[in-house]
Amino acid sequence: MPLSSEQGRQTPLALVWQAWRSTQPRELMVWLLIGLLYGAVDLGAIYEVWHRPEALLAMARQLLLPVLAALLLALCWLPADRSDPEHPHRAWRLAFATLVGAALSVLLVRVVIEWLQWPNAMDLMYLAKGKPPMPIWHWSSMLGDLLGISLSAGLAVAVHEMNLRLRRSEAAVQRSLQTQSVLTRKAMAARLATMQAQIDPQFLFDTLVGIEQDYQHGKVAAAPRLEQLIRHLRVALPRLRDMGSTLEAEAELLDSYLAVRLGEAAPRLQRDWPAELGGLPLPPMVLLPLLQRALQLCDDELPACGLQAELAARGWRISLNLGRPGLCGDAAEMATLQQRLQALTGQGTALRCESGDHETSFILDLQP
Repeated sequence: MPLSSEQGRQTPLALVWQAWRSTQPRELMVWLLIGLLYGAVDLGAIYEVWHRPEALLAMARQLLLPVLAALLLALCWLPADRSDPEHPHRAWRLAFATLVGAALSVLLVRVVIEWLQWPNAMDLMYLAKGKPPMPIWHWSSMLGDLLGISLSAGLAVAVHEMNLRLRRSEAAVQRSLQTQSVLTRKAMAARLATMQAQIDPQFLFDTLVGIEQDYQHGKVAAAPRLEQLIRHLRVALPRLRDMGSTLEAEAELLDSYLAVRLGEAAPRLQRDWPAELGGLPLPPMVLLPLLQRALQLCDDELPACGLQAELAARGWRISLNLGRPGLCGDAAEMATLQQRLQALTGQGTALRCESGDHETSFILDLQP
């Protein structure tokens, strides 16, 4: 993992120590595996000298020394890997660390060889032909080992770095998608609030004109209609700009709307849900538009209206039941409402309409 900003202000030795302490077991196992694979490449040469008593020592040297070199390479690679992943010179840091680790590995291997005095397969072949083994500190041998270790380690580091960059890119894409989803929800909520501000004044204006005409003609229903309008305003205006509501509040809003819209012919909204669901949160501008479009289709003649809520398998189910069939309306409008719901509450929300022989039901499924 990259070093934090506080770690970035530490001394170089402290940063190196911090990088070493952050070694993960998986990383250590990968470097050990690389060392074993590098040593296993030339194990076939041991078969040629297997008859000699030093063959087991040669095989042990063939496997042990690459592992030691891999561990030293890991110690050099870790500080560069833990540096800032967005640093412009990160690639150069990794290349330099790999080259330094390879050079130190070449020196370490030769020190260990001198200490152990274990031969390798090539030494045994030279002895079988009566030739002296190649000097340990010969420049050509050291240069060959340096190139071989550098290329092998560089390839492993490059593959690891490409994998890290790919994962960082995928994580950045996921963060962008999440940010876009949040912004989409906020934009949709803002548009819905604007729609509320546009729809409600028109409805109020039409209702006030009707009440004024009733007073001009001396109708008895004028005063009750005005009281119903005042009640509806008391219910609706405090939540006109709200970004959410509850089941109980939405039921009160539907009830007051029916009273203002249909007057004496308005059916009483039948409520059916457990007491604990009364405070169930609901997205804005969902139930009221369903009722409005249904009243338009039935020419303001609605014999019954009910709102039901119950616990479902994966959340809650709310049903707006209207006492006339065939009120589902245009499928495009339902699709638009479904899109609004998903933008506000997530993909788990579903809205559908079912029309039977005697009633129409708008069913809203919500997930917590």
